[in-house]
Amino acid sequence: MSKQWIAVLSAGALAVAHAQDNASDKIEKVEVTATRTGAVDVQQVPAAITVIKPDNLTKYGQGNLSDIANLVPAMTVQEQGPGVNNITMRGLVVRGIVPSEVQDASLVAVYIDEMPVTLKSSNPDLKVLDLERIEVLQGPQGTLFGAGSMAGTVRQITQKPEFNDFFGSVEAVGSRTSGFGGNNHNFRGTVNVPVKDDTLALRITGYTGNDSGYVRNEVNGKTINAVSTNQGRVAARLRATPDLLIDASVIASNVKGGINDAYSGLAPYTTNSLIDQTSKDNLQLYNLTLNYDAGFANFVSSSSYLDRDTRYVNSGQYKATAFIFSGQLPLIASSYVIGNEIKDFAQEFRFQSKPGGPLKWTAGAFFESGKRNLRQDQPTPGFDARFAATHSFPGYNSQLNDNAFTADDYFSGTQNIKSREAALFAEATYTVWEKLDLTAGLRLFRGTQDFDLKFSGLFGNLVNSTPSAPQSSQPEVSTSSETSKGANPRFAAAYRIDPEHTVYASAGKGFRYGGNNQPVPYAFCGVNAPSTFSPDSLWNFEVGSKNTLLDRRVVLNASAYLINWKDVQVFDKLPCTYYFTQNAGKIRSEGVELESAFKLSRQASIGVSASYNHAYAVDTVVTGIAAQNIPADARVPYSPKFAGVITANYSIPLAGAEEIALSANFAHRGESYTNFAASQGSYSRIPSSNTLNATIVYKTGKYEFGLFGTNLTNGAKISDVTTNTIAIQPGDNLYMIRPRTVGLRAKARF
Repeated sequence: MSKQWIAVLSAGALAVAHAQDNASDKIEKVEVTATRTGAVDVQQVPAAITVIKPDNLTKYGQGNLSDIANLVPAMTVQEQGPGVNNITMRGLVVRGIVPSEVQDASLVAVYIDEMPVTLKSSNPDLKVLDLERIEVLQGPQGTLFGAGSMAGTVRQITQKPEFNDFFGSVEAVGSRTSGFGGNNHNFRGTVNVPVKDDTLALRITGYTGNDSGYVRNEVNGKTINAVSTNQGRVAARLRATPDLLIDASVIASNVKGGINDAYSGLAPYTTNSLIDQTSKDNLQLYNLTLNYDAGFANFVSSSSYLDRDTRYVNSGQYKATAFIFSGQLPLIASSYVIGNEIKDFAQEFRFQSKPGGPLKWTAGAFFESGKRNLRQDQPTPGFDARFAATHSFPGYNSQLNDNAFTADDYFSGTQNIKSREAALFAEATYTVWEKLDLTAGLRLFRGTQDFDLKFSGLFGNLVNSTPSAPQSSQPEVSTSSETSKGANPRFAAAYRIDPEHTVYASAGKGFRYGGNNQPVPYAFCGVNAPSTFSPDSLWNFEVGSKNTLLDRRVVLNASAYLINWKDVQVFDKLPCTYYFTQNAGKIRSEGVELESAFKLSRQASIGVSASYNHAYAVDTVVTGIAAQNIPADARVPYSPKFAGVITANYSIPLAGAEEIALSANFAHRGESYTNFAASQGSYSRIPSSNTLNATIVYKTGKYEFGLFGTNLTNGAKISDVTTNTIAIQPGDNLYMIRPRTVGLRAKARF
């Protein structure tokens, strides 16, 4: 057996350990709503679904998307700062995080209950959700969940208010991060308030926390990436009539942080920045869901509204000095500022069958309308005077001469998008001979995007520019529109050999909408870029087996898949710093996934999950730019071949209601690279990681006290890499994972 396979099996990741109940010697059943036909035993669903209970995260003081990914081998997250992240599954990825790219649609959908909150490169970091469970659906889910689910879906299912009981909890966590890190603390409180018995209840949750920085800026000796989080959620449940249940919720979030980047040419966890690198994320999310018993079926209506503002400030000192002043020192303190204003309304109506009978079905309609306004510029104090002196241009002013937003600003730009989507969907499962479930589904969709762009400033006025004369008084503008439509089918068959063993096969299509490119000035870059790009799509073929053994003391699930992805939306980054997207080539992804749980006794349980993936270009992908061509058989970027986790839990009963609970998990994720091949440039290695977390919890009645440690061996260091292309920059940008953190946790229920 190869060393790589040994690493998978002995350093795997388990997600089914969530389903183990230490009060029993059996593994409890877990129900999911991923089929949109009501609650179903996850072992009966013909798909690879990982379910995580929130306690498997909170007992380690964790809870963001990266922590979820550590328990799901098929899922990978690159993270550059709070809410600046990129999710991939099953090797379906061709590019990393580009904060200024508004056209890079996500391949993995993120939901909160019925609400889609997905944004490529910027999924929100919400720690206030008061979760019941997390469902991670691997593979395309386009029939039921739409275009953003081309590679998979992450569903965060919240706890709902209970009508007749007043109860709640408070939790405080304090910890310390090693290295350049410091003290961290957070406080969470939840209360359930019955307003009127059997009729109206509220559930209120608040979260506040501060996490220390751990990357040191050698310019001033300070850490640069501390995070402050304040979030609240109010949920209401109303039994309006015996047949009508109404759920409403409001989430508000304010996150302020930094960027987790260091330089490979400096000491570990060290950067060099003449400015403060920061990120801000303000979010409000509203939802109203109606559940009505219509007699023949249940009717569900979900209305969601998202209002989100983000601001990302990164250092541009090396680029500005290199591109404009030929690398001549001193460095000029330039800020790269990207702001997003996002407003999105989503409405879904669906009917779903009632339990019982051989036919289970759901059918509905989905509508979405959104706006995204991106504003970016590069304010650079002292730029105008230095440019005037360097280029013999007395009195030069960025705002007056090149239409920048302000003086001392060499690039200013806006990219505004209006999008509309409409879809009809249906899926049905019919049971034959009480053993064979046959499923068929279809989604009909149409989406339109209107795009409006304006670039100005020295590096935005490039319509008639050349590399030797980059300034012009004419801003770069573009207005375009792109419409996509099509059909998305899915088929599955599941055969229950007996109540404990099911085998299945499925075939499903995933799709992603097309979009509009920013203009690429030909005189400056030497490339005629297309104004739009078309949708891409894939087919996922999967077989699997779900098994419970030894009177539910063992769960063993396995799946294998083949994915053919065509008309891939390839990202072309040019030497002139501009970029565009085009449809080119095919990618194939092949893999196997294993998920298991073992209940050794009432007190002890262990689990192992592992995945192997091989995703690659089928043929040479010709982009029209020789240096950007993708060689045949080149592996996709950002996706490790091997990943896995082992989790272990052991409880020690004491007198009365007292208990000591021990838990640990060890996650291994293999290496990956930032591009398809070294010949394309921007090709750097993201090293493999080994993450060890452990905790010991003392429980007594309504109280629990825990000691925990995360990343105990510092075996996980780098989440993402941006390859250096500038001679004066001290190496690649390395986006660092929080090093070893040890803390105490106390929780009280009332």
